[in-house]
Amino acid sequence: MDTILHILRSLAGALLRQWPDLVGTFYGVLLGGLATLGIVRWQLTEEKKSRERHEKEFLIVLIEHVNREISKNLRTFQDLISAFEQANVPRLELWDWVVTIASSFSSQAHDDLYRTGLQRYVPSDFEEEIRAANAIVFDVAHRVRQARAQHLFNAAYRDDAGVLNERHLSEVRSLLPEWRDGLQRADSAVDPAKLPWVQPAAPRRKRARRRLFKRRIGRLVGRG
Repeated sequence: MDTILHILRSLAGALLRQWPDLVGTFYGVLLGGLATLGIVRWQLTEEKKSRERHEKEFLIVLIEHVNREISKNLRTFQDLISAFEQANVPRLELWDWVVTIASSFSSQAHDDLYRTGLQRYVPSDFEEEIRAANAIVFDVAHRVRQARAQHLFNAAYRDDAGVLNERHLSEVRSLLPEWRDGLQRADSAVDPAKLPWVQPAAPRRKRARRRLFKRRIGRLVGRG
């Protein structure tokens, strides 16, 4: 029993003598771990910011492509309107012509944008215009192809084909102003310069004033 007590006293004495070192080691490990955790979190935050910055820079290029595509589709749509204006009688040749024009619509830039998933950075109203413009060209192409097929069916199977085809032509023509307005609105709205993180260039006078201010500050610092 005396031996056990002696061993316990020796251990207690050794523990008391080493207690400051143990406490220091514990706090050192704890502080080191917290510092490492803070550095890792900072690195992750900076990597996220850097990734977002590069993605937004790439998104600007994508939006430029989408903007050019919408402008090109608007010009194609104006050609389609011109075709309708040159023919008042519903004939198969007219539908062949407008179907050919509508086949020139493009959606490649729109598809590329959504394939990347970067549209998540785009404001909702901005994205709605992009989607609306793409939906319009899809609807136009689909509607004129459908009208051509309907024209052929009426001519082959309906005794009142002339009346039906006249009505069908009028229905499609009535949609032209709405489609055109939608494309024009999107053509104006979908501009890379209107993205929230794109800073507009400072006016020329302001830039000149800034350069003059910097030169004066530099002179004052040099004198000091």
